[in-house]
Amino acid sequence: MSIRRLTITAGAILIALTLLSFAYGGWRIEHVIMGGPIQRESQEASDLIADILPPPVYVIEPYLVANKIARHPETLAANTQKLRALREAYDARQAYWRDSAIASDLQQAITRDVDSSAQAFWKELDSNFLPAVRGGDPVAVNASFERLSAAYERHRDAVDRAVEMALAYQKQLKAEAERKIALTIWQLLGLASLIGAATIGFIVFVLRKVIRPMRTITAAMNVMAEGGEANAEAETSRQDEIGDIARALAGIVSYVAEKARRESEAQAAIQRAVVSALGEALGRLREGVLHHRIQSAFPEEYAQLREDYNAAADAMEVAIAAVRDTTMILNTGASEIAEATSDLSVRTEQQAARVEETSAAISALTERVRRAAGASSHAAGIMTETDRQAAENARILEHAIAAMERVQNAAGEIDQIVGFIDGLAFQTNMLALNASIEAGRAGEAGKGFDVVANAVRALAERSAEAARNIKALTDRSSEEVRAGAQLVLSSGDAMKAIITKVSDGSVLVGEIAASGDAQTAGIVQVREAIASIDEMTQKNAAMGEQCNAAARLLRAEADRLQALVNRFDAAVAA
Repeated sequence: MSIRRLTITAGAILIALTLLSFAYGGWRIEHVIMGGPIQRESQEASDLIADILPPPVYVIEPYLVANKIARHPETLAANTQKLRALREAYDARQAYWRDSAIASDLQQAITRDVDSSAQAFWKELDSNFLPAVRGGDPVAVNASFERLSAAYERHRDAVDRAVEMALAYQKQLKAEAERKIALTIWQLLGLASLIGAATIGFIVFVLRKVIRPMRTITAAMNVMAEGGEANAEAETSRQDEIGDIARALAGIVSYVAEKARRESEAQAAIQRAVVSALGEALGRLREGVLHHRIQSAFPEEYAQLREDYNAAADAMEVAIAAVRDTTMILNTGASEIAEATSDLSVRTEQQAARVEETSAAISALTERVRRAAGASSHAAGIMTETDRQAAENARILEHAIAAMERVQNAAGEIDQIVGFIDGLAFQTNMLALNASIEAGRAGEAGKGFDVVANAVRALAERSAEAARNIKALTDRSSEEVRAGAQLVLSSGDAMKAIITKVSDGSVLVGEIAASGDAQTAGIVQVREAIASIDEMTQKNAAMGEQCNAAARLLRAEADRLQALVNRFDAAVAA
């Protein structure tokens, strides 16, 4: 069987198995996926429970509304519409469950047991309770509400039983779904195992019957590509596509080998002729003969080699001629460079000596300027200290002037006190005089009083004399103090003038010191520049020596190059 037919057959089998597994798996999953029978039944059971708890099927809300109306009859009008809506919702859901496809016993529990008690509730509500409320009969309302409560309790028991049946039915559906899912999984696993085994068998068959022979043929072709001999005879006996490829490859190998042998012999003869002509030309070139050219014709594939050699010989001949001319120019230039560098070296050495002398003179000048700047700075410090001491003396004079003014003021106060004492002595003398007169009038009885009056008068006269002496002394002291104060004021004015002059002198000395510092910095920069020039000059001198040596070496090399070029010239002349 051919590989094509075998591949088609195996592929058809695998496709059929795959489609079968997909169809069976889809059919099985249809029962358990969302929207399938089991899911729909389970959803209906859940919907049933949702309808029962809470309403509309469970009439707890209508019962609560009836209770509210019984306690508050005034809300009847507002709740009548609500009761009607609840009744319509209840009837709609009952009609839905009567037409549903759930289990028959569960359907009967909802549509018969639950509905019978609910119908009794609705009948009592519509026939007795609401008319009693409208009639305003509280006794009838209470009696009807008792019957509504009994009907609600029966309805509640029926709902509880229906919920238990719905829960049990839902668990049964879940268990059935899990069983069907497990069975479907195992069946799909079996189909997948069967497809996997068939796929592995097909892969092994392809590896052994197709891939391995193809690798053998590929290896043989790689050997051919590298110039070796291919051997794929083991596959030529096959009767499929691989055998056809192997037989075709064997024919190609035979044809290529024969063609390669014929082309190799012809190419070898051509290469021998080309190598011989090229070897002769290279030998003449090695001997220095530049005018030799290859004249014999080369095959088309080697024609470019002949043209390249002849062009290279032409270019070399022109280059050698240009090198000869350049060598002569280079030799002449090297001689001129050697003479120029020699002169430059001598002039640079002389310049270096002069720069060194200038640097020494600048160093000495820098030292003298630095000493002058130091002296100026010291003088500026002395002037600053003198200025400070003069200011201090001025402050002392100001204190002395203030003290003189206080002494003068005190002298004035003493004059006032002395005037007061003088007036007091005058009044005392007057009193003593009056006392003497009165004592004279008294006669003998006033003698003792007259003695006292005389003593007081004498004391008053001495006090007046002392006051006059003190006033004279005070007047002289005031004059002396006034004269001293005037001298101190004159000294203060003179000291202020001295301070002004000293301050001006300090400023001038400071400017001199700053100028000296600036001159020192400038001279230091000049010295550094001279030192740098000296260093550069020394380097230039050394470089001149190096240039001189390089020029001599260049001249020697130019002579050697000229000798080499003259060899080619000699060969051309020959």
